[in-house]
Amino acid sequence: MASSQSPHLTNIPEAVRIAAGAGPAADPEIKQQAIDYLNKVKELCQETWQDCLALYLQGSGAPGPSTPGKDGKEKLSNDLRMFCQQVVDTTLTQKGSEMSAESQKAMYTAVIDFVQTEYVQGPCEGGQAFLRNKLAFTIAHLFLNVYPNTIPNFLHPLFALLTPSASTSLSPTSLTIQVLTEIAQEVHDTTLRSARKYSKDRQERDGVVRDVIRSSGDERLAVEGMLGLIEKGLEQGDDAQWLKLVEATLKTMVTWTPWVDLGVSLSPKSLSLYHKILQSRHITLRTAAANIIRSFAAKGVQDPQARLEVLKVLDVVALVDPLEAETRGVKDNEEVTAFRTAIGGILAAFGTELVAFTENMDIPEPLRNEAEAMMTNSLPLLLRFLSDRQYEVPIAVAPFASDILRVVRQPHPPPPAPATPLTPQRREFLASMLDILIRQLAWPEDAEWEAPGSEEDPDDALASFLHFRTYCRSYIESIAQIDKSLHTEVVARIVVATLDAYQSGGEAAVPWQQAELALHLIYTFGELSKSDGRSTPTSEMGDADSIYNSVRDSFDYDQYPLSPLGELLQRCMSSGISIYPHSSVTLQYFEIAVRYVEFWKYKPDTVSPMFEAIVSNRGVHHPDEGVRRRCFYLFQKLCKDCRCPSVSEMVEPILGSIKDVLVINANVPQPDSPDDNPLIKATTGKTYAVDQLYLFEAAGYLIYLTKSDTSKHITLLEAIAGPLMSGMATGVERYRSDSTDLQAVLQVHHHLMALGHFAKGFPTVSDSQVETLPYTPPFKQMTEALLQALDAVKSERVVRDASRFAFAQFVNAIGTTVAELVPRFVSVVVTEYEPSELVDFMLFLGLLMHRLKKNTFETMDMLLLPLLSRIFAILQQPITGTDEAQTHARLKDAYLTFFTALMNANLDGVFITERNKPEFENLLTTLLNLTQDCSDPGSQRFAFGFFARSVIAWGTSPEAAAQPSQALPGYENFIYQRLLPACFEVPAQKEFKIRSSTLTLHEMATLVRSTAQARGQEAITFMTADLLPRLGCPADIADRFITSLKTQQAKDFRKTFAEFVKAMRG
Repeated sequence: MASSQSPHLTNIPEAVRIAAGAGPAADPEIKQQAIDYLNKVKELCQETWQDCLALYLQGSGAPGPSTPGKDGKEKLSNDLRMFCQQVVDTTLTQKGSEMSAESQKAMYTAVIDFVQTEYVQGPCEGGQAFLRNKLAFTIAHLFLNVYPNTIPNFLHPLFALLTPSASTSLSPTSLTIQVLTEIAQEVHDTTLRSARKYSKDRQERDGVVRDVIRSSGDERLAVEGMLGLIEKGLEQGDDAQWLKLVEATLKTMVTWTPWVDLGVSLSPKSLSLYHKILQSRHITLRTAAANIIRSFAAKGVQDPQARLEVLKVLDVVALVDPLEAETRGVKDNEEVTAFRTAIGGILAAFGTELVAFTENMDIPEPLRNEAEAMMTNSLPLLLRFLSDRQYEVPIAVAPFASDILRVVRQPHPPPPAPATPLTPQRREFLASMLDILIRQLAWPEDAEWEAPGSEEDPDDALASFLHFRTYCRSYIESIAQIDKSLHTEVVARIVVATLDAYQSGGEAAVPWQQAELALHLIYTFGELSKSDGRSTPTSEMGDADSIYNSVRDSFDYDQYPLSPLGELLQRCMSSGISIYPHSSVTLQYFEIAVRYVEFWKYKPDTVSPMFEAIVSNRGVHHPDEGVRRRCFYLFQKLCKDCRCPSVSEMVEPILGSIKDVLVINANVPQPDSPDDNPLIKATTGKTYAVDQLYLFEAAGYLIYLTKSDTSKHITLLEAIAGPLMSGMATGVERYRSDSTDLQAVLQVHHHLMALGHFAKGFPTVSDSQVETLPYTPPFKQMTEALLQALDAVKSERVVRDASRFAFAQFVNAIGTTVAELVPRFVSVVVTEYEPSELVDFMLFLGLLMHRLKKNTFETMDMLLLPLLSRIFAILQQPITGTDEAQTHARLKDAYLTFFTALMNANLDGVFITERNKPEFENLLTTLLNLTQDCSDPGSQRFAFGFFARSVIAWGTSPEAAAQPSQALPGYENFIYQRLLPACFEVPAQKEFKIRSSTLTLHEMATLVRSTAQARGQEAITFMTADLLPRLGCPADIADRFITSLKTQQAKDFRKTFAEFVKAMRG
């Protein structure tokens, strides 16, 4: 095939040898040259494939590499042949359209000759399966390039190999089976086809190949050849090679059955053969046969009568029922699980077809009734599959279960028409299905329970169970939507039976899995029993609904009868199950306590035991760290939501019982790599120290409840805050002695975060309340301690971050009282911030402006100059990478937002104080440049928005001012010379995208309108006599524009301005 003169025939083998060479003797430069050459051979595959094919086929029939074959030449090494085959495959898959018909025919002839020489008459590549499979891939893709037009009988030589004689190897037959598999996967396998890039030509090609295979008789040759091969293989008994071939052939039939004609693939003979295989003792053969029958059941036959006949012939219930019974209860056997999944798939396909049949009103009613009877007959079998504890099996029948629930779920008619009640048979089925699904929620007997929130990923078994649990819950929710009362009955029966068994027999009578399930059902019952968007533990309350919503914090549930949820909660509390000796049960109990805290917060007899339990070794003192950390969070939620008189009396003993878990121990983690920062690792992610912060927040909630008793309140507050401040001071002293002491840094950080979360437990107060707060002095003391620590350790970013968080919480807790300390705080940190921190710092300043309002002018005046200098210095630095680009973009967005917030808060005066005037001109220039930058529409919009506010703040003339203003002398010149022209010149640029810049146009319109308001007739005259004529605006259009400016409201003028811009652009 290839010219003997081609240099590739000698160069390729030499290059492969050099590229594969290793060791110190290999010259790196020569090796790289060889690799580059081979890459070029691949790149030019349309020119080199013939030489590569010749090298691959050379020495066919030889017993091994380096020995002569039938052509007298030595067979080359596997590495070299694999490379050459890759080049050929690349040509077929990517450049096939560039091959001529003659080249394709020549390749086909050469490959078929190779099959005869190497596989039929030769050593079959020494029986190496990977070489055979690679060849099958090449043949299949050659087939897709030449069939049916160039070589219509392509497959016939391969079909002949499906009937091996007793004296020949099975390898030629295995090769054909693999080729047929590759073809089916390419032209029909939905998974493979969806994974590759969509190509209309390829889709059309696949359709043509399938159609011609069906119409040419090739499908019959393929199917009958494979069926005959399977029969012959079964006659060989337990011969391992034959069993392997039969299994491969059955799996190939699985890939062909969905798209070949049913009349070819399904016949009495073939169905009998598959039934025989289903009774085989070789489980893998049974699984493959089941998958074929599933394809028969799912086969779309257009004629309803014929489709129903196919389903009746398959007689799925009679077929699958004994197979399910035979394999039920087999554990820890993956092959049996796969078989049960396959026969479940048969039932699912059968059931979904019948459901679709019954829903199609175009099908005659007698046929639909017959289909419904067949479907009803299959429901008990469906329930048995759903009850399997191997998750794959219930999931296999899920499509059938989903369709059943969809059919049963009646759309609720509009009131007052009542919903159609379920028939007794359907209700009984749903009750059985619900009972099975609920019991599937239970943890497996052999499972090792793990507390939620573990830092490590769950193992595969646990992850599978948690996924399956979610799966079952979705079906349970569907049934609850269909019949709420049925869901209540089944859940109540299971829960009550479990709790009664525990009360009478203790833990010995109830496995932990069953106990956890009962509490899980109570926990989720409220969600599933909702009818009006919320769930309460009382029954229908009538007029009490409005009372509940208005006085929820003091609502007395006892005056109304309990709902089913309330009864379950009462049962749960009285059963004593909170002391069950398994972590999953006690933790689920606490989850219930927190979720339904409104129910028992006014029941003193239940609140006290609940708190006693959660602060004991069942909760925040649990020996398992995972449980303990989850309880930290639940304890915080309980303290936050259960603030009532009975809790107020318990604050002191509760705090005393958790005192030992409030001790902070800073641990420096080991870095995962030399580039890791231990401080960042220790202060990010889900760590013990982070979860411990919930306890300090809880302490804040509790101590706030005692504010009416000032003496007690201050004592308890100091008992928490005192150790935190002293612990922080200790860390500061250690850091002063040794600034490389990372543990000292973490000690300061953790104590600052704890103080912040402690303050978070106190409510945000108004300025009018500050004077009466008993805890204002201690909080000012905490703020002073924070400032001292920050001043000492300000060079550490984690401490700056923690200080910013804690300070913000102090501001919320005591409001304007802390305003006098804000300048000190800002002056300490503003020059220390890294570029990425400035974004968070400006968000923090925005919070201060909102919270402290009028008290922030001095602070903003003091910090604006250093802040502006820092921001502009950073933004002027060159961008050298993606990280810097992102930092610049975020910083620009942050400072524009911050400047806008200053203007909106009427703090525009800070820009023009004596302190900040040196940067004012630089600020205006920077913002003006942003108005011209159409590549950054977000910043452009913010810049125009800033200037729109600025003309009112600094450019209002005395004549136009409705009240005294702080007009900036000369600012009107900036408005007329730069701002107003920009509003018309920028949108005229071709780079300005009108369609995506609507909000920017709105800001421009606002700027124009604000100028007219601020300068009055002067601005109108400037636009009429100077600006608009200079822009080439026709007089009539200019007159209409000015009229709209003077008469329209802001919203209408924005539309007018946008239309004016479009008209001027043409």
